[in-house]
Amino acid sequence: MTEYSFTPLNEEAGEIRLLELLPGPFNAPICITLRITVLSRQNIPKFKALSYAWGNAQDRVRIHVVAGRGVQGVKSAALNITRSLAEALRHLRKKRQSMVFWIDQICVDQANLEERGNQVLRMPDIFTLAKNVIAWLGPADNNCEIAMKIFNKIGPDVTVDYDRTEFQVDPSSTFYSRDLDLSPEQRHSITTLLSRAWFERLWVVQEVCLTKKRICMICGFNRISSVDLGNAIFYLYSLGRYWNTMEKILFVGFLRLWQIKAFRVPTLESMLILTKLRQCSDERDKVYAVLSMLPETEKADIHPDYSVSASDVFANIVLQQFNSKATLEMLRYASVKDRVLDDLPSWVPDWSTNTVAITTYLSHADLDTRAHAYSTSQGVLTVTGVCTTVAHEVKKDIPRIVPEDKMQSAKVVRCFLTSIAVKEHSGSDLSKLHTLCLTLCVGTFAEKYIPPLKECPSLKELNDYHTCLYKWFSLKSAEPPELCSSTLKVIRYINSMIKGKVLFITTDGRLGLAPEATVSGDLVCVILGCRYPLVLRPSNNSSHEVVGECYIDGIMDGEALLGELPKNWMFVCKNFPELHNQYVVVFDSETQTVHLHDPRLGPLPAGWRIGNHKNDYAYNRFVNDMTGEDTGYDPRLEPEALKARGVDLREFRLV
Repeated sequence: MTEYSFTPLNEEAGEIRLLELLPGPFNAPICITLRITVLSRQNIPKFKALSYAWGNAQDRVRIHVVAGRGVQGVKSAALNITRSLAEALRHLRKKRQSMVFWIDQICVDQANLEERGNQVLRMPDIFTLAKNVIAWLGPADNNCEIAMKIFNKIGPDVTVDYDRTEFQVDPSSTFYSRDLDLSPEQRHSITTLLSRAWFERLWVVQEVCLTKKRICMICGFNRISSVDLGNAIFYLYSLGRYWNTMEKILFVGFLRLWQIKAFRVPTLESMLILTKLRQCSDERDKVYAVLSMLPETEKADIHPDYSVSASDVFANIVLQQFNSKATLEMLRYASVKDRVLDDLPSWVPDWSTNTVAITTYLSHADLDTRAHAYSTSQGVLTVTGVCTTVAHEVKKDIPRIVPEDKMQSAKVVRCFLTSIAVKEHSGSDLSKLHTLCLTLCVGTFAEKYIPPLKECPSLKELNDYHTCLYKWFSLKSAEPPELCSSTLKVIRYINSMIKGKVLFITTDGRLGLAPEATVSGDLVCVILGCRYPLVLRPSNNSSHEVVGECYIDGIMDGEALLGELPKNWMFVCKNFPELHNQYVVVFDSETQTVHLHDPRLGPLPAGWRIGNHKNDYAYNRFVNDMTGEDTGYDPRLEPEALKARGVDLREFRLV
């Protein structure tokens, strides 16, 4: 049988391919027809879009592409597809009726790189205009039918508010109970189902986000709607009853569903972080698969191009963000450790690796300055910033996790305290312990957010934790304090923050958390356009390598540029629900008031004023009446203004 040859699409006319799955018995050869049609808002053919996991690309099954409508005896050509897709088609096929689908693996000529790139851009239309979207989870094995029955029982009676992360249960529900008891077999079935490849697949995110309809999710011959599945996962996670046995898988399922639902105006950065742990067969899709969910201002000049290497794609988005938004925020995700792509410059994040730990915490080290950088040769990016200090002692020999056992936890904290030389009962040592606890929590506590972020420990919980530990440590008591719920909350938060990090002390005595690859002599720098301090390593020819982002006490609030904030003032992240966004503001704890103006800054330069705009209660824009410039960047923080204040700005040549 001859191999099928694709007829080229007329991309300008808006053409796509659709496949017709011809009817037949379950075990009969798979036969399809392919036809080209125009897809537009004015011309919407009836078809279903299939969301599925490709499976092993090397494990192929041959299907028949029939030349026109007909039966198996008609002239046909062979097309190889993955076994995973073949299983889906067998389960979806009807005995007596054809079905029309759009399936990327078949409807896109995978050997045509230009077509692949163009069809990626059509996926928003395809999944939005499809009559139905079907998600194939895989064949019914490992007792997954049990999980599907549980989800179908719970899901329809639960309503979830993803904005408030709350749920309501129908009062007439027959299952509802805070003491809902799942057997070990049921828990195993749920864990097995939620561990399937579909839930890890990167392209699923846009397929779920783009469709406005309920997705029909199929496992074998069992079905459930995406809404009911999400409701059931949310409900089981919220119970907290099964955290010891299913916590990880339920948490991941809940978190991903909530994040997908919660994003209103996603940025390229936020979508790359959200999808970082998801799987795809082509590294370039780490970027291309999220484009359809971004507003046009975020896409800028990024176009799917499968003739370009993954390394170039990743480097180009750093430069694209700088050119379009004057930001270098992407630098915080770069790391010299755990890189898969060998030809990446150190300043380019390797989005193809899933091993880099990314923590979310509040940092304002650069005060949202405009980035100043240029690239004159491939692989080199010259940036502007200030070197604040140098790594002196890197504590790589101390534990990287605080156990949830009172004795073991106390021993680890003792190790931490010893590493920063807390030996005697004195006020200065208590202050060191306070600094240690803040550092382990990367300076983030609930009150750093308005309203307070319940996932973070409160400042009181942090203070109680370190005070209690210090009393035990200084008195050398044989029995450490009990681990109450608030203590466990602090420990769990610390563990989530210090993953992939090590404690270090700088030459000027500051304490910080840095990437595991940090060594003595590395520089701690604040780069204009990047909110997070970076560890840079001096290299050959006056160049520097990016080791990674870091937290260091005393420079996270712009102290390297403007000095310390006045007493009782701190930066907080305020949520503005009506804007579906959060903005950093200045909070005066003495007067309990929020300000947009940094008290360390003087008056605006001549000709400049704070502009009026509809969201001026949330953030400032600056207008120059002489030039007409309207910008979100404060002119008092431009390089020349900072140099006039005595800031020792310099250029760093990153390689």
